[in-house]
Amino acid sequence: MKTIPTSQEEELTKRRYKDEPQINDIRTPFQHDKDRIIHSTAFRRLQYKTQVYVIHEGDLYRTRLTHSLEVAQIARGLALQLGADPDLAEAIALAHDLGHAPFGHVGGDTLRGLLAPFGVPFDHNVQSYRIVTALEERYTDFTGLNLTYATLEGILRHCTYFDNEEDILSNTPDEFQKEVSSVWDHKHPTIEAQVVNIADSVAYAAHDLEDALEVGLLEWAEFKKLADGYAIEFVASIINNDLQNAIEEYKQSNREANKEIVRKVRNRTLSRLLINELILQTVAQSKKNLAEFKCDSGQLVGAIRQSRTITVALPSGLEEQLRNLLDRILFNHVYQEPRVMIMMLKAKRILEALFSAFMETPKALPSRTQGKLGTYYQLDHKKRASEQGRRILARVVGDYISGMTDKYAMDTYQLLTQAYEKAL
Repeated sequence: MKTIPTSQEEELTKRRYKDEPQINDIRTPFQHDKDRIIHSTAFRRLQYKTQVYVIHEGDLYRTRLTHSLEVAQIARGLALQLGADPDLAEAIALAHDLGHAPFGHVGGDTLRGLLAPFGVPFDHNVQSYRIVTALEERYTDFTGLNLTYATLEGILRHCTYFDNEEDILSNTPDEFQKEVSSVWDHKHPTIEAQVVNIADSVAYAAHDLEDALEVGLLEWAEFKKLADGYAIEFVASIINNDLQNAIEEYKQSNREANKEIVRKVRNRTLSRLLINELILQTVAQSKKNLAEFKCDSGQLVGAIRQSRTITVALPSGLEEQLRNLLDRILFNHVYQEPRVMIMMLKAKRILEALFSAFMETPKALPSRTQGKLGTYYQLDHKKRASEQGRRILARVVGDYISGMTDKYAMDTYQLLTQAYEKAL
């Protein structure tokens, strides 16, 4: 199998600002990227940001942080098996969710709707890009994290089955349009970015399903019936063969285990088996796709990016089954379950209240955040901001809210709405 020399591509290892070499530092450029992301403020905040289920509802659910770590682990394994750069894949995976607003996808949708009347777009990929290029304040020599162009490309072009690349471009601020659109000079991103895209879908399909079964948002009998009804054959096969055999062996060797323990083991074993099958099938299909490139290793990076079709992929039949698992089971029967919808409704109201309060009274923003308004935000004699000023204010308020954790957003909402709450 050919090794894909992404790490040798000068264009992809460049950075916006020149980095001074550090003595005795043997890390590769992508290892530097990975470390900078892990040490960033935005990455730490993922610990208290919702993946699907609002964090304060329990400690069993995955958060954006645990999800990002799981995607990174899957992506690194895939990259190694395909001859790609595992450090680049891991860096992209660790950063792919940095720009998400609090409260999961409903938070991002709500914030997009609130910012739109002011002419300020919002997309979580673009927000991730803005965080690592401008909003992170950690280094004295440059703004952002000064990541390589390969990692930036992977962040911007991160797409799962629920995403659309056209939405990314249409929700990019004017000041970033030129540099963001240049990332689409190639038909497809690097193979490492493609690895992360599929690793993300695999991770949240298996892990969100595990969490849903664990807390009773989806009952086991109902899940099996749905898998059969939607012809998700690889899931049915795993349940009836490998999973059943594994559970029987577990019962035999752990006779004192009660039904609750067996149920937990079943859910976790199912998740592991699903991931394993999807990874094996992705590797097999992707190796077939790579074998079709009739060029030497030095030309392979460019050939992958200009190929008519995606290189890292599942077999078409299995991809359709994974889409059914995500769209027909998880989306329809978990993400829209009444308890989840109630929390989404609460989240929407919290973000609407916060945005309205800060737009009405910018002085309520933290002093450091107020400083980002700059000289362009000037109040006129009627104490109303100009159109340009309101747009700048909306951008700053949007950045502030999107950077909040679920808990901080709820605490701030409590502070604003309860008469006897102490200041944060």
